[in-house]
Amino acid sequence: MKKRLLGVVLVMAVSMSLVGCKSSDYKEAIKLEEQGDYSGALELFNGIPDYKDSSDHITYCSDMDSAITAYEDAKTQLEALNAELQTKIDDATALTTSGTPLDETLITTLETKISEAKAAKADVLDMPETAEEINQAAETMNATDYTTVMGNLDSAYTDLDTSIKQYALVDNPTEAFVIERLGNVEDIVDISAVTEDNDPNGHLGKAGGYTAQIYFSNVNINQGSVSGSTVIEKGTDCGGSIEVYSSVEDATTRETYLAAFDGGIFASGSHTIVGTCLIRTSDKLTASQQKEFEAAIIEALTALE
Repeated sequence: MKKRLLGVVLVMAVSMSLVGCKSSDYKEAIKLEEQGDYSGALELFNGIPDYKDSSDHITYCSDMDSAITAYEDAKTQLEALNAELQTKIDDATALTTSGTPLDETLITTLETKISEAKAAKADVLDMPETAEEINQAAETMNATDYTTVMGNLDSAYTDLDTSIKQYALVDNPTEAFVIERLGNVEDIVDISAVTEDNDPNGHLGKAGGYTAQIYFSNVNINQGSVSGSTVIEKGTDCGGSIEVYSSVEDATTRETYLAAFDGGIFASGSHTIVGTCLIRTSDKLTASQQKEFEAAIIEALTALE
């Protein structure tokens, strides 16, 4: 009888001990849940699934823990995307003032793409209260896609960067550089650079004058119809010339002077400024030939190698 009674007492003691442990774990789990530590609370609730309303808390904490994990992952991803986009925006902004481009309209184009990128930049959302709302916030952030915006920004950046590098090639280039590049133009036959002794205009090296003057003949012009025995003596009429200036202002002054003769008996052909170079083509070429020849010369001078 005593043994039986002792067994009952032991069972009751163990049961009470277990209940006490469950109660302690439950209270601690509730505390963690209230503090927002759903992962820690879930671990405790999973140990007492049948105690009181633990099963409800398991569902709630599991949903919240899963939603928060999804939110944090989405937040991290969006922050990385925003950082990448901002770097591109900063680089593009710096490029717009880094140098003179051959085509100045490309600055405006890039500035437009910068504005579009800034407008497309998504904000990191604050974490809502419920699991459903948290998941929705995560989905919204995960949907952010800058592929098109970044592609447009990269393309405009490359175009402007290329144009700036091209301008550098024709910003008071050396005589040797111009001669080398003219050698790549298909219709050019002979090339000669003037010296102080044979410069027909007497402008070489003088204030406001050119730093180099290179004449060249064109295969489409009958050289017998042009007076003179050398390319320099024949001048621009035998094909064309490039006058290199130290500044755009000096080149513009010279072009303005030449433009005064356009359409008259003293017209000397086409003329256009590229960088600080004044490119001239012979009046003996047709208008379409002048345009094609001029384009080929510009392409040769500004080719990036």
